[in-house]
Amino acid sequence: MGIGYPTPIIFTIFYANLLISSYFFDFWFYGKLCLSIFNKEIFENVNKHHQTISNIMVKNMKYLAIDVGGTAIKYLLTDESAKTIEIKEIKSQTKSQYGLFDSLDKIISPNLNQIDGIALSFPGSIDVKKGIVHIAENFGWIEDLPLKSILEERYSKRVWIENDGKCCALAESWGGNLSDVKNGAVMGLGTGIAGGIIINGELYRGINGCAGEFSSMIDNLENPKNSRKLSEIAGYKSLLSRYTKSEGANFMLNDAHEFFENYHNGDEMAICVLKDYAKAVSGAIITIQAILDLEKFCIGGGISSQDALIDEISQEVHDYFINNQLRSIKEPIIEGCFFRNAAGCVGALYNFLSMERIVGDD
Repeated sequence: MGIGYPTPIIFTIFYANLLISSYFFDFWFYGKLCLSIFNKEIFENVNKHHQTISNIMVKNMKYLAIDVGGTAIKYLLTDESAKTIEIKEIKSQTKSQYGLFDSLDKIISPNLNQIDGIALSFPGSIDVKKGIVHIAENFGWIEDLPLKSILEERYSKRVWIENDGKCCALAESWGGNLSDVKNGAVMGLGTGIAGGIIINGELYRGINGCAGEFSSMIDNLENPKNSRKLSEIAGYKSLLSRYTKSEGANFMLNDAHEFFENYHNGDEMAICVLKDYAKAVSGAIITIQAILDLEKFCIGGGISSQDALIDEISQEVHDYFINNQLRSIKEPIIEGCFFRNAAGCVGALYNFLSMERIVGDD
């Protein structure tokens, strides 16, 4: 006869086993549930971390944006936000291919190890996708120069190139004084007159990519062969030549900074010369306005940092509309570029990022 267990003891053992089983089931169930939730949080955190790392990697990418002009080459080192804008410049040596590449090398080589790409603003007719400079008016030796491929081979960095005036327009449309308008233009007052046109919020290049070549506008419609180009009339060098001629043959003027210093010191001749220069620029703006009917013109170029210049041009445009009772066209707003003389560099960066996305999508 086996050993018997009293009924209360059997009941207690049974109930204890039930509780233990229930406890382990609950532990397993809730453990699985908690683990599931925990894993989900880990997954989400990993995702967030991955996104953060990606963002950091993007934000830490550095670009060298270069704006090549006939007198100076401006450049800046920045990330894709373009929030850090410390513009630097060197004198241009662009009368020959050797001079151009030597000038670019002085900028690129010292920064090569800290950049991920080179964004270039360059004058002339440019095939943006191929990076070929077909012709540049102030660089007489250039003809179908494969600038993109030359620089990429030399420096092993991605390179994208866009016309200088179009770069200015891209910059102002991206985050500057054209960001609030659908139709506007940038006029860059440099050695030549760079131009960029925004139509319906998009950069307008024209069928041959030459839209906005304001330098080529002429002043003599009755005899075009004897015309002067707008670059001769309203390039910033014409401002200096007007002043030096007015002061006499022996007068020497180093640069635009000296001219504006004299202007701000109350030099009557400088005041008159700036007014005449502003009339020439305003004449071009009014002609363009009659064709394109734009909301706003932004003035760029090295001398655009002078508020007095912007004020004079704006006043001359306004006076012309008032005095000539122009009713068939509307007076546009005249402002300086938000990015001032950095607009070319900022626009080159925007073009670089845009072309990278286009290539990535393809």
